[in-house]
Amino acid sequence: MLPQALRVNIPEIDHEHNELFAFLEGFKEYCFDRSPMPEDRRNALYELLVSHFKTEERLAIAVSMDFSGHEEAHENMLDTVSQTLNQMASNNSDLYSLIRYIGYWFEMHILRYDLTLAKCLAISTHQ
Repeated sequence: MLPQALRVNIPEIDHEHNELFAFLEGFKEYCFDRSPMPEDRRNALYELLVSHFKTEERLAIAVSMDFSGHEEAHENMLDTVSQTLNQMASNNSDLYSLIRYIGYWFEMHILRYDLTLAKCLAISTHQ
């Protein structure tokens, strides 16, 4: 469950954040497995991230929010994750580091960007 400090009180975003953190927890089983993580699981993680970022972009555009810095943070993160997932096609040596990176990245990202997005969305619904 998503910690209270990371909730933005936008149900759609909080739900997706919960899904992402739960998905990452499921990845931990592969950390101790010697066989490579299945490609469909790697692809599912990447697609989950892309889908979530599109949700945030859609919501920001709906309230005419400048999303450029937020979007750049998403793109940089996706580049890093994509490179790491591609390198992991042959082994899981970086998986635990990737899980930690994504978890930490999301915590910082929520506090820096998503709470601001949530405030803009809340203001726009009260106007």
